[in-house]
Amino acid sequence: MFAIWHIDAIWISIAFVAGYLAKKVNLPPLIGFLATGFLLNFMGMSEGNIAIHALAELGVMLLLFNIGLKINIKSLLHKEIWAGAGIHAVITTLVFASLISIVSTVGLGYLTPMSFQTALIIGFALSFSSTVFTIKILEERGEVNSFHGNIAIGILVIQDVLAVIFLTVSKNEIPSIWALGLPIYLYIIRFLFYRILKTIDHGELLTLFGFFAAFVAGAMSFDLVGLKADLGALIMGILLGHHGRAKELSVHMSGYKDFFLIAFFFEIGLSGLPTWSTLFVAVIMMLMLVFKSGLFMYIFTRFNLRARTSLLATLSLSTYSEFGLIVAAIGVQAGWLESSWLVTLALALSLSFLVAAPFNHRAHEIFNHFKPQLMRLNTCTVHPDDEPSNLGDAEVLVCGMGRIGRSVYRQVSQDHDGHVVGVDYNHDTVEGAQSESKNVIWGDVTDSNFWQNVDLSKVNMIFLAFTSHASNLNTSIELNNIEHSGIKIGAVCEFRDQAKELHDNGVDFIYNAREQVGKEFAKEFLLSHS
Repeated sequence: MFAIWHIDAIWISIAFVAGYLAKKVNLPPLIGFLATGFLLNFMGMSEGNIAIHALAELGVMLLLFNIGLKINIKSLLHKEIWAGAGIHAVITTLVFASLISIVSTVGLGYLTPMSFQTALIIGFALSFSSTVFTIKILEERGEVNSFHGNIAIGILVIQDVLAVIFLTVSKNEIPSIWALGLPIYLYIIRFLFYRILKTIDHGELLTLFGFFAAFVAGAMSFDLVGLKADLGALIMGILLGHHGRAKELSVHMSGYKDFFLIAFFFEIGLSGLPTWSTLFVAVIMMLMLVFKSGLFMYIFTRFNLRARTSLLATLSLSTYSEFGLIVAAIGVQAGWLESSWLVTLALALSLSFLVAAPFNHRAHEIFNHFKPQLMRLNTCTVHPDDEPSNLGDAEVLVCGMGRIGRSVYRQVSQDHDGHVVGVDYNHDTVEGAQSESKNVIWGDVTDSNFWQNVDLSKVNMIFLAFTSHASNLNTSIELNNIEHSGIKIGAVCEFRDQAKELHDNGVDFIYNAREQVGKEFAKEFLLSHS
């Protein structure tokens, strides 16, 4: 007789093996976690669904809380985000609803006829992109704070607002009158939390504070007044995002978020086993995904974003959303949809992850391969993400102006006679550095266009100083593809396998922070007493 923890052990074991195998064939581990859910369902091991559902909800809330910690609310006001998300949602909903209505009318033995209103509900659900998938992909590529990363996350936030509106309308319930007091509540909470954060140490109490802020102060408070709990977690993260310890808090919560999200992917697979009918409809939906992605690409470029920015944002948004399952559940409860739609949408969501994952994994390669064709989509105007072409008289280039890059810039400026220029792909980081009179410009050094357009004739040294290894690695790959004789390249990393990847891509000097910190500490201490 199996104990409950024996079943947990089986889930964790299968998930680890499946995730490991997915990683070995250059796919994100989440594909393995998805496969685990379907495998467990096929084996009839669906016990503990309630616990899985609870963990999945916690994972999504923590994900949104972490997103909030990194969001600049001003970016949501850019027209390419709020207008782009709105236009895309309307067009996609209408087109998908029309196609589903036509297919259901024709029948073919796979779909029963349905009203256009019912088809609109399904079309609306399919217009959303997966928050979980997008953020995981951007994190793996080290591009959460990049320009296209901010665009994609902004689109997701607007979609989440639309989701709240839909859920409110579909339940025929208006939020509690107490919801009107949320602005006052949030103002007081922000005031208190800012002061509490100043007094908390760096240990487990900070982690517990993160859980309290996300689940209690954010999610539960919103749920009590009739609003979406996920939205509460997101807004609480946004409120704390400008605090000086926001990044530290995000790091503390990241590991818990990743673990809980495994349950989210399990839950998709456990939602039901496909039949030939549901598989047929899911395949049709996969074909429709081409239109959804193409529309994102067209809208972004019409809002004067460069083709590369548009492509990377589009690929990260080219999935269906877990919100579709929520819509289907509401539709089934209200009698609008047959219960088979739950399995159909779960299968379509899973297939969209399977298809989108390898494309996102090779996003930079795809752009470089199809660059001539994609560049034709650029509008003949000034783009908000245009790359610089002039570095002035810079002799030293510091790529990445985060925690590590700022220290590198400061030290090089003191010790090197040549002119130093910092480059970062986060507009807020650049503006902050410029306000401190640092010579920092905006640019995406992971973009081949940057290195092809910029004049490197005076540069003799390049530091790859991003806190994200993926960003350093992607930059080294692009540098390896251009002529840079005479220029020495240095990079920072934390692990030996990362050092090997950088070395294989032409980096001359690699500083392993974990291995060198002891040596540096001893050296500085001895010098101070010599």
